[in-house]
Amino acid sequence: MYILKNAMKNLVRNKGRNILIAAVTLAIVIGTVVTLTINNASRRVIDDIRLDLGSRVEIGQSFMEMRAAGFDPRTDLNHIALEYFLAFAESEYIRHTIFSAEMFAWSDTFFAVSDPDMGTATRTHDDGSEWVVETMKLLGTSEPNNLPDFGAYREIVEGRMFNGLNEAIISEDIARLNNVSIGDVINIQGSFATDKVFNLEIVGIYSDHTQEFANPWMQMFGSFPSDNRRNEVLTSFDTIVAAGWENNAGLNMQNEYFLRNPDDLAAFEAQAREMGLPITYNVSINQAAFDRVTGPLAGMSSAALIFMIVVLILGAITLALISYMAVRERKYEVGVLRAMGMERSKIAFGMLTEAVMIAVICLVLGLGLGSITAQPIANGMLEGRVATEMATAEAQGDGGRFLMTGGQQQIIGDDAAGYVPVSEIELSLGTDVIMQIVFITLALAALSGAIGVIIITKYEPLKILRERN
Repeated sequence: MYILKNAMKNLVRNKGRNILIAAVTLAIVIGTVVTLTINNASRRVIDDIRLDLGSRVEIGQSFMEMRAAGFDPRTDLNHIALEYFLAFAESEYIRHTIFSAEMFAWSDTFFAVSDPDMGTATRTHDDGSEWVVETMKLLGTSEPNNLPDFGAYREIVEGRMFNGLNEAIISEDIARLNNVSIGDVINIQGSFATDKVFNLEIVGIYSDHTQEFANPWMQMFGSFPSDNRRNEVLTSFDTIVAAGWENNAGLNMQNEYFLRNPDDLAAFEAQAREMGLPITYNVSINQAAFDRVTGPLAGMSSAALIFMIVVLILGAITLALISYMAVRERKYEVGVLRAMGMERSKIAFGMLTEAVMIAVICLVLGLGLGSITAQPIANGMLEGRVATEMATAEAQGDGGRFLMTGGQQQIIGDDAAGYVPVSEIELSLGTDVIMQIVFITLALAALSGAIGVIIITKYEPLKILRERN
């Protein structure tokens, strides 16, 4: 009991030195609370996103990987039956599938925005065939409610969303150009799949505030009217499939297969290969989209972790130096206590008790102050990183365009088009963070006390008193 009472009195007797130790310890605790809270919350959000985007598998042909594997994209394209894509959705590894398909189209009665030739331009391909230049895109999806950009940059302003066969929605711009209203029927046909003809009833018109050209480089180096997003005609996946397709030649299949477990990607790919998927097709997650969505969070988490490590190292060194000097200053006190017959272990225990008392006080204050300051610090860090990410994406050109090789459409450019970084994160001081902070604080107290113990064991009381005299 005497040791505890004496330790409490020493906190007041040596208040100058103890305030310095407490200030360093408190700074370490606050910094650690903030960084651990940010890091843990970021990791949780990233893990949640991984369950979404990391589970979202896309199957498609990649020109670059085909070349790397020794294939010629001009001659080695594989067109597979649509039944394959439907069969992949029945895999035991898949929990949900969104079917999507895109095709280039044109019309001699329904004209595209920014088309100077009004659908009359043609071109000759390597085989001598002459095809009409595409002026618009027909996009079909099995889930209209999940169409990208709707709710943010696009909105139905007249009519409704399509839900039946041969129903479609168009932009205000192309509707105004063609004087089309709800209930009218438009006729469009494939530019490359020339035998595919669609008579679509317009059931909705949407406002479009996206960039006309997803990639600004298109306008500088030339573009087709089909690259203009105002010329996108949106319909159901069943409408496109109903036109009759032996294979996916002339279609850009953009189906998304959602895995039950993100770790099943390799197993799903192996199964798809066994079912007949050619090696020229990729089975992969959209890593570009995942990186864009989680990039600022991952960067903030890494910065917080590095800052915490630096704070702990510098703080531990500072505490060690202060503790060393403090024990040397108390050498005479140690000598007197030892001369009175007090054992080294009890003196060491008293100093360790002082360090723990200071640490506990700093722990309580640090948890409170750290939890208060963590959220605004995280908001500021995340805001800056999101702004940088969006500026980089804008400078690079957010989006892509399609190329045709051997009758197969292939998208090039930014696979993260339409995805935006996480811009908000909610922090909370969870039990895991509290336990980690308690462990770190006690470890600092142990370090501070251990230095005193090590020095005390080297002191002989008579020598100390003789030096004092």
